[in-house]
Amino acid sequence: MKSYVTLVLTILICSKVSICQPSNPEILADNQQLIDGYWTGKINTGLSSFTFTLKFWSNDGSFMGTLDSPEQDLINIPVDEIIINNDSIKINIGAIQRKYHAVIDRKGTVMDGIYIRNRGINFPLVLKKTDSATVLIRPQMPQRPYPYKEEEISFINENDGTRLAGTLTIPTGKAPFPAVILISGSGAQDRDESYFGHKPFLIIADYLTCNGILVLRYDDRGVGGSSGDHLQSTTETNSEDVISAIRFLKTRQDIDTNKIGLIGHSEGSIIAAIAANKSPHIAYIIILGAPGLSIEENLYLQNAMIRRAEGISEDMIEQYNLIQRNVFSIIKEELNDSIATEKLKAAYTFDRYQSLPGDIKQSIDERINDLLTPYVRDIIKCNPAGILKKVQCPVLAISGEKDLQGPSKQNLPEIEKALESGNNKNFKCIELQRINHMMQTCSKGTISEYSQIEETISPLVLNTIYEWIHTSKR
Repeated sequence: MKSYVTLVLTILICSKVSICQPSNPEILADNQQLIDGYWTGKINTGLSSFTFTLKFWSNDGSFMGTLDSPEQDLINIPVDEIIINNDSIKINIGAIQRKYHAVIDRKGTVMDGIYIRNRGINFPLVLKKTDSATVLIRPQMPQRPYPYKEEEISFINENDGTRLAGTLTIPTGKAPFPAVILISGSGAQDRDESYFGHKPFLIIADYLTCNGILVLRYDDRGVGGSSGDHLQSTTETNSEDVISAIRFLKTRQDIDTNKIGLIGHSEGSIIAAIAANKSPHIAYIIILGAPGLSIEENLYLQNAMIRRAEGISEDMIEQYNLIQRNVFSIIKEELNDSIATEKLKAAYTFDRYQSLPGDIKQSIDERINDLLTPYVRDIIKCNPAGILKKVQCPVLAISGEKDLQGPSKQNLPEIEKALESGNNKNFKCIELQRINHMMQTCSKGTISEYSQIEETISPLVLNTIYEWIHTSKR
């Protein structure tokens, strides 16, 4: 899920899966009503699982459909094309570049098929007839009307003209208010840092605003209402977005400009620290699931710990690790994109790239294009300790004991060491028991657990954040 950077490093030699030939020709001939309604199933990718619901209905002589995948925040995605041929069905979902091909059983209650992604990666997907779509239970989700004001805003990074769109939540009571800016983790995130049906930044904003703190959260570059391209940005670029957000807040009369803090999650912690080193106007930073070791070292740890927790063999873990080290070495050392591309093709496929089918080649090419971007080239070289060493404002670091993406036992001591060596006079490092990388109360800490947990963010984490802001001396 939301790790420091999403790098898929598996060997992309996928077997082709063929759909069975129709075995029951009469079942769907001119009989579309047999598939009217809801069809639901799950895909297990190995590290996570996703629910899928297809809904079909007739409308004025046309046959219509939509797709839901609530863990991916895909709701009512229109189906562009539905082809029914005897007992087979093929659908195309152009908006997300996905297809589904299946055979329907004789009773008209089970679709057994293949979910086809645009990068040539296919997953088995069995859908069963259900009475309704799946709705994820997320009890912490606040419901409107909120007991505070909400304002849609935007601000400009004047360095390159990028416009960032976001939301302010403004407490009731007498202004000016202290303020917090939320900074998301790796990947292109929306203002709520949405994942698997959870919206942790919305939960944090709601909690703090109800307790008298104004909160600004915004869409990353290229997401939602924000312009730009996330993959063309770097931690430096993203820190300038934060500085621009601070400038925007300082123009408002309802904000105490001496009490503007930052809360960064995962990679957002690094961006918060860089911004704190640039701006004397930041009152404090709070870093959640933050790296203390280098990002590269964390990705090696993450690879081993997550796969071990999911039951992957030590031999396979070591194989993944060797591929990772080879790939990262190329990204760091080969600055010529053309040469790096050829080296990465060889690394991914053990020198068998030319013999692969076209769709697999396309998949590899697209992943390599993502790797050779300013974002990945920058983050893979990032050393958080050197950045944290320069931070002089108050710091609260919260890590989860069950965090497998930024393991607390390895990272929290490095954060503490960096702050101490920089003579920071006001910091606190906390490891919270049974908390994962997403700040949920959990059992194992695995990525597959994220979507299964109903809690979005632990009340203990929320209270720890607020109490530290409220009581820590500035």
